[in-house]
Amino acid sequence: MSDLGATDVEAGFDNDALRRRSAVGAAVTLVAQGVKFVLRFGSTVVMARLLAPAEFGLVAMVSPIVAFAVALNDVGFSQAIIRDHALPPKQISSLFWLSLLVSAGLAAVLLVASPVAALVYREPHVTAVLAAMTGWLLLSTLSMVPLAILAREMRFVSATVADLAGIALGIGATIWAAWAGFSYWSLVIGQVVGAGATAVLAFALSRWRPSLPGIAPGTGEIARFGANLTGVSVAGYVSMTADNIIVGAFAGKVALGLYDRSYGLVLQPLNQLLAPLNRVALPLLSRVRDDPARYRRIYVQMLKLSLLLTAPVMLFCVTFAHPFIQFLWGPRWTNAAPIFFWFSVGGIVSPIFTTTGWLFASEGRTNRQFRLSVATALISLASFVIGIRWGAIGVVRLNAFTFILLQTPLMVWGAARNGLVTLRDFAGALLPLLIPAAVTTAALLALSGHLTGWLTLAALFAAYAVFGLVSLAMPGGRDLLATTWRLVTSLNGGTKRA
Repeated sequence: MSDLGATDVEAGFDNDALRRRSAVGAAVTLVAQGVKFVLRFGSTVVMARLLAPAEFGLVAMVSPIVAFAVALNDVGFSQAIIRDHALPPKQISSLFWLSLLVSAGLAAVLLVASPVAALVYREPHVTAVLAAMTGWLLLSTLSMVPLAILAREMRFVSATVADLAGIALGIGATIWAAWAGFSYWSLVIGQVVGAGATAVLAFALSRWRPSLPGIAPGTGEIARFGANLTGVSVAGYVSMTADNIIVGAFAGKVALGLYDRSYGLVLQPLNQLLAPLNRVALPLLSRVRDDPARYRRIYVQMLKLSLLLTAPVMLFCVTFAHPFIQFLWGPRWTNAAPIFFWFSVGGIVSPIFTTTGWLFASEGRTNRQFRLSVATALISLASFVIGIRWGAIGVVRLNAFTFILLQTPLMVWGAARNGLVTLRDFAGALLPLLIPAAVTTAALLALSGHLTGWLTLAALFAAYAVFGLVSLAMPGGRDLLATTWRLVTSLNGGTKRA
């Protein structure tokens, strides 16, 4: 399979070339996601038997602090590079050095803050773990710009190789370290190894090297674009990780271990299934934003496809939460099942919330995205603070309700207001999928009392079969099938140079 090079990007695209290149990116990434799923699913099963909930909980205490540093670290530079394919090399180098400077400053802050974090959690081991994670932060920063360049040039094969190799090596290092008796340190070791491998491969495959440190003219304008995206990232941090701090501080590391592992088990399939579309969406929509009709058509089809990929597995997780956790992790993780259930409920609509970000970024409306993200973050934070009265289960249950009824509708309204995609477009994409969702749920409920152990996976396959067949029978089903088919068949037809 040949890769797609920078020269083609610089020359521009005709419609057929753009369609092929985007389809290749989605298809290649989709294949890689299958490999990632096997790796991560397998590692989840293995690690749940090598480490106890308390060991996961200890590292989960550090995760929200590191996540805050990550939210500040990117400064929106990656999205700016992807969005502007004509960005001069000197400005790209300036962004690289600025991001590295920001990362070094954040790492220093984490080192100073590590003893304070240990006091807050009343867990002395937090100090060393947080200090060690500063190495992961610096290594992750090194790969951001070369990976953004690969995405901008739509060299999806190279980007996928770097990403997949880093994940595989990181998982291998984690399992080896846990088996060798490194306890919770195995989780840290795996992340550092994975980030280092990704950075090395990203530089090697992108063939990009920064120039000498300096600030090129025009960098300030890019920084302002990135500032809004940084605000979005910080708001997203509050929505996604403040709950870990609250649960860890008030319920302890065992409850946090159950909570964090349940969240990861829901987030993993969502991220992996949406990755092919996430990788293609921003560069593709950015290139067609001057053609509103085509822009709307592409977004609506990608939104439908994202739900076709994720809704069946989320409905399965909701219906089979208890037997699936029992089968996957064993009896000592039984108390995670109700937490996993409520995370899965929110996960059903998560793609709708996520894909609005494609619209804000590609249309250059990150200022509105920032304001709405702050609002949704405050709603999440309120649900965490109120929900902790009922423990970890109260936090996730209340947040699921607010995410479905308040946060997602707010982001959809904001994206549609004065945007290229209207509320009518959203309704046209979402309403026909309600019937497949209802039929799939009924089928899963009929199976739920009869399948346990390995047989629960048969219900997952049934969910995809029912959802797909009913969706095909709905209005627009054939168009959705054609879109999906192009993603699959483009592996052969889309690899030639445009």
